[in-house]
Amino acid sequence: MNRRTGNSPRANWMGFLILSFSVSAPFVSARGQVFVSNETGHSISIIDPVSRSVVSTIPLGQRARGIHASPDGKRIYVALSDNVPMIESAGDRIGVVDVASRRVVARFRAGSDPEQFGVTPDGRVLYTSNEDGGSASATDIRSGKVVATMVVGIEPEGVSVSPNGRWAYVTAETSNSVSIIDTRRNKVVSNLLVDVRPRAVAFSPDGSRAYVTAEIGGSLSVIDVAKRQLLETIELERGQGKPVGVVVSPNGKTVYVANGRANRVSVVDAQLGKVVASIPVGRRPWGIALTRDGKTLYTANGLSDDVSVIDVASRSVVATIPVGKRPWGVAIVEK
Repeated sequence: MNRRTGNSPRANWMGFLILSFSVSAPFVSARGQVFVSNETGHSISIIDPVSRSVVSTIPLGQRARGIHASPDGKRIYVALSDNVPMIESAGDRIGVVDVASRRVVARFRAGSDPEQFGVTPDGRVLYTSNEDGGSASATDIRSGKVVATMVVGIEPEGVSVSPNGRWAYVTAETSNSVSIIDTRRNKVVSNLLVDVRPRAVAFSPDGSRAYVTAEIGGSLSVIDVAKRQLLETIELERGQGKPVGVVVSPNGKTVYVANGRANRVSVVDAQLGKVVASIPVGRRPWGIALTRDGKTLYTANGLSDDVSVIDVASRSVVATIPVGKRPWGVAIVEK
């Protein structure tokens, strides 16, 4: 969603100086850490999953949205953007946080207005949606340079890389489409129409299915990855939930969707193709993440400025954790 908020260029550079010299005592729980991007708070909140409390905050200086961990869990990547429309500015970057020291150690170029991105399984390339430019950028992580730019749908949003690293899917809000990028050639090889205003995409663990949320359509589209075909569209929260974030269980049997307007998480049985439960959470859940064992969900609740912790077995919220202003995404690093 293209909402421009941000500071003046001077304020952004001051923010960069703050994040560059910010010092925080290293702390890593035996069970890892949970990182939350705060969109208008211009920061990352770090949660200890054991005490279920914020143990550190990293200032970023820019609008923070998409957030993911590197495959080895040593770094956190976060999409940062400035308030300069249609062109790449100094604030449009992928911030790189060293997990052990909790310091911002680099800022990669990733095209204009980066919103969401996916990391290849080998940890070498980031595929980023450039919302203002109608494109997707491929950034080489070792050099920090953009190595390819591909035209995708209008107002690109969600990005995910398949488990085998072969494909990058990019959703486009205005053209109601998903662009499929061949990562070997960095070329768009197909475009699929889905329901209205697609936001996020997640692959099943075996890579056979891709699940795409449609915010205005109020649904979840299921794509056959091998055939590049839309299989079915599943209605969520009676079509009124405005879903965004989506994640798939480790066994591929369950899909969890954050429904912003409904303040709920839909639990979808992947085999039956229907919602089997609906879990109340905070206000406007947006980003969603699941622990490696599939037992705990976290949602970033943008209007209540908190994170809901969900016990998957009981399908209930077991903790609510205040974070920064307008939390957007969640990334989990586990030991």
